[in-house]
Amino acid sequence: MIDTPNPESTVATDAKPQKPRLDLAALYPACFNWKQPRPLKIGIFHDLRAAGHPRPAIHKALAVYCSRGRYLKALRAGMPRLDLQGQPVGTVTADEEAVAKAKLAGTWTPPNRPATNTVSAGQPTPDLPIDAPLSEDNIVTGRLELTLKFSDLPKPMPVKNGMKIGIQTDSALVVATLPPKAWKKLEQAQAEWPQWVAALTGKLGTRAGADGEAVVVLEQPALQVFEKKAKTTTT
Repeated sequence: MIDTPNPESTVATDAKPQKPRLDLAALYPACFNWKQPRPLKIGIFHDLRAAGHPRPAIHKALAVYCSRGRYLKALRAGMPRLDLQGQPVGTVTADEEAVAKAKLAGTWTPPNRPATNTVSAGQPTPDLPIDAPLSEDNIVTGRLELTLKFSDLPKPMPVKNGMKIGIQTDSALVVATLPPKAWKKLEQAQAEWPQWVAALTGKLGTRAGADGEAVVVLEQPALQVFEKKAKTTTT
């Protein structure tokens, strides 16, 4: 098993490949091909993690795939690197081709892995600027979501998949398409409760805007509506 998310840090081997438990070629045939391999996107490890595959299985599968002589021969300068959907993302550099050739010749020596610096309580923090770039070891996968609240019933625009609404915030216009059931929740709250508040949560989608206006598209929206009761005062 390799220690870093870089699958091309392994040495070359001409042994017959034993397919690992995570069969990348079966799952992503547009990207992985044992007979005619093509260069992989830099950072494809993180794409596989985002797709839900476990870290150890990814390490093993990429180590087996990228250590093959056929794959190393495919690393030629200028060749496109592919993502999981087979789309080109970047190209192979001349330095990367040189490393691949050295691995094939058996003359490549892996660089020493730098020691990981940990900061314990009471120890001074490193003198790094706040805008210092992160390495791959500092990054994990996650999901960015947005939650906003509103208390007025917007006028909807009927579209193919439901009702499209907009909520203007102090920093951007948020646009979401609510399923019919979610829209009925808002109509019911407006009809039955004097005051209510809705919480809209979703995945942060593409950003677009006309004339410089910031617009955020909320994908896969989920809606909750609560009655807002007036505070009682005691005398």
